[in-house]
Amino acid sequence: MAYDLEKYRDKREKVLGVKKRGVSFGTLATFVSLAIILGLGVVVVPKSIAYFNTRHLDDAIYKLQNAETWPPDAITAIQELAGVKSAETDNNSSRIVITFDKSITGTADINAFFKQKNIQTVLLNQVNHSDRQKILEKEAKF
Repeated sequence: MAYDLEKYRDKREKVLGVKKRGVSFGTLATFVSLAIILGLGVVVVPKSIAYFNTRHLDDAIYKLQNAETWPPDAITAIQELAGVKSAETDNNSSRIVITFDKSITGTADINAFFKQKNIQTVLLNQVNHSDRQKILEKEAKF
C-alpha cells in the first residue's frame, strides 16, 4: 500500500509548524491589480468616449459685416445644412457659433451658403469643438 499524502497532511503541517492565516499573496495581488485597473478605467474611459464623440466637430464663429443681429430664419436655415450640429448666437446676437462635422462639411460650404443667401459675413475664428468647450469652462470660472 502506497503512502497517501493527503491522509496525513494535517499531522505533517502541525509538526512542521505550517500555519494558514490571512490572505495568500496571489489573492492580495489580484485584488490590488483589479483595484488599479478599475480605477484607471474610471478615469480614462469617460475621456475616451468624449473624445470619440467630438473628434470630428469644429466650431466656426461668424459675424455679420454690417454689425446687425442675425435673422432667425438664417439661423434655422444654417441648422438644416448637412453636417451642421448646432448654430447658436451670443448674448447680443451679433455673432453666431456654428458647430459642424468637419468630415461632412467645412467653412467653405458654409461660406457658399451665406453667399447664396446674400448674407455678408466675416469668419472670425475656426476652432476645435472640444478646445472651445474647455475655453468656455475656464471663462465660466471667472
